[in-house]
Amino acid sequence: MQKKIIALAIAGLSGAAFAQSNVTISGNLDMGYYSQSMQTSTIMDTKAAAAANGSSTSTFRFTGSESLGGGMTAGFQLENDLAAGASSSSSVINAGSSFLSLSGNWGSLKAGNVNTAGLTAGTTAQPFGTAIGGGYSGAFARLSRAGINGTSAAGATAGYLAEGENASTTAGAAGISGTRTVRVNSSLVYATPSFSGFAAMLQWAAKNSDAAVVATGNTAGFTGLGLTYNNGPLNVAYANEQVAVGAIVPTGGGVPLGTVNEKVTHNLLSGNYTFGPATVYAGWTSSKSNVTGNADSRSWNLALKYAVTGALSLMANVVKVDDKLVGNQDRSLNGLGLDYALSKRTTAYGRFENGDNDKSAAASGTGNFSRYQIGMRHTF
Repeated sequence: MQKKIIALAIAGLSGAAFAQSNVTISGNLDMGYYSQSMQTSTIMDTKAAAAANGSSTSTFRFTGSESLGGGMTAGFQLENDLAAGASSSSSVINAGSSFLSLSGNWGSLKAGNVNTAGLTAGTTAQPFGTAIGGGYSGAFARLSRAGINGTSAAGATAGYLAEGENASTTAGAAGISGTRTVRVNSSLVYATPSFSGFAAMLQWAAKNSDAAVVATGNTAGFTGLGLTYNNGPLNVAYANEQVAVGAIVPTGGGVPLGTVNEKVTHNLLSGNYTFGPATVYAGWTSSKSNVTGNADSRSWNLALKYAVTGALSLMANVVKVDDKLVGNQDRSLNGLGLDYALSKRTTAYGRFENGDNDKSAAASGTGNFSRYQIGMRHTF
């Protein structure tokens, strides 16, 4: 009888704990059709296909939290960024932002593959999110040299130049130019609570340069500081990020990635303001390497989003990148967009982008690109 009572008591305690926790499945699917052309030094490369992510990132995620009492909460997120509509080795669990967290009235701590303050600043500057028209996509990104996006991308060592100019920019490849910071693998993040709209975050990851495991084990060192202000119609974001890379020879040989003890510093400042049906956006960035001749650039953008009706929104963005190096590889991007809400969760869209990947005299006539796309996205 005593054992039965103890068992019932344990079951009751377990039930109480479970009642305080929750797990949610959510996500987004974005599919459509695009046609793209890009001028190289020898040919006009063209491509048309049904593809994902024309206006947003396709992803699904598991999130959960549990009250620990005393105002403390433990939580987690497991996110998978999808190559929707196609088989892809990149579509693996935890390819997106995935972490454990602990939060309270003192703020929050996260450990894992955590989004950067640069991503917040990059998307605060324009209404296209991480799609190409925003200048903060994997195809066209406004920063220069070293970028961070999870673990790795084609042609780049894990964590090194993961979306940088030295990654794949071959004709026909997804990349057009530039780099961005999206998330940092194996990082620690502290975020403050909001004080009258003001908040801050600090992110850090250790540098690991083990040549014996170059294909899988290396990461870039990262230190990031983010400041935000969100109050009513006004949103402002600033990020200062330093990416430390080293000269690592890829497995099987090849050109070393990065420069010994190189540190690339990115600064991003952005804001938007909503009045009536219109929202105006602006952003500025700088990228600077401590190695002479590797990176020195500035960029700015102006954008507008206008709600024509409750369902129909129009958007536009102009991005200019000023390269300060001898090569003078200035870049530009123009984006136009249309969103039509079919329901609260389903939106049809159209996009047009064009620009110049390299305005330098040495590359005259090359680098021009244009892209048309239509599609639909559904959140759940």
